[in-house]
Amino acid sequence: MCTLILGRDVLGRRSILLAANRDEDPARPSDPPGSLGEAPPLAGGRDRLGGGTWLAVRERRAVVAMLNRRPNAAEPGPWRSRGLLALEVAALDAPNPDAALALARRHAYAPFSLVHASPDACWMVARDAGGEPFARAIEAGWHVLTHSDLDDTHEPRAAWLATELRARPPGTLEAAERALRGWLAEHGAPGERPAVCLHEGRMITVSSSIVWLAPGEARYLHADGRPCTTPFVDRTSLLRGAAQP
Repeated sequence: MCTLILGRDVLGRRSILLAANRDEDPARPSDPPGSLGEAPPLAGGRDRLGGGTWLAVRERRAVVAMLNRRPNAAEPGPWRSRGLLALEVAALDAPNPDAALALARRHAYAPFSLVHASPDACWMVARDAGGEPFARAIEAGWHVLTHSDLDDTHEPRAAWLATELRARPPGTLEAAERALRGWLAEHGAPGERPAVCLHEGRMITVSSSIVWLAPGEARYLHADGRPCTTPFVDRTSLLRGAAQP
């Protein structure tokens, strides 16, 4: 994924709303959301080439998203698939930053940002080019992540989306989903705002997801194509288990 919007406790205590576009080489094969594992139950799309995922929803309790960070030509690899790390973190018996860091240090990965969000805890593990993996907590509020740091005001997409969220913070889940769909489908305007839904270049927007988690509630929407033209389909039926009480 290359653009992620996360709201923690913005629509109520212990609520999570995550929306993200996946930007990828359109020739890279992938499967739409389905089962990613049974113990624990995981749902999400699968990268056929690497075998991992860019987003995994664990039961109705947590969501893990993987984003690429800016690479460095001086680090040629070889790299293990970052999507496999996303799967492993999502399947941890007791997901926490220290356990995720331990997994991230076992193999060599290209720069990445991994976000774990649940009603009780939000954190990320990341690695910059030339650096070691590190962890940080994600506090309550709206956040934006692209291919650099969390809430990076020097990154055009992150800065514009953060400005929109401050100016027009949605107050209900219905309003938030409507606003998020619009922002994820944004094509941009030169000199005014950057594109979020990408149609040109080697990496274009190929799918989009919205996940809502709250006590006793869960919702998983997925557009298996560009969000500007592809309808979001409710895939909540893929989520097994009970939502957090």
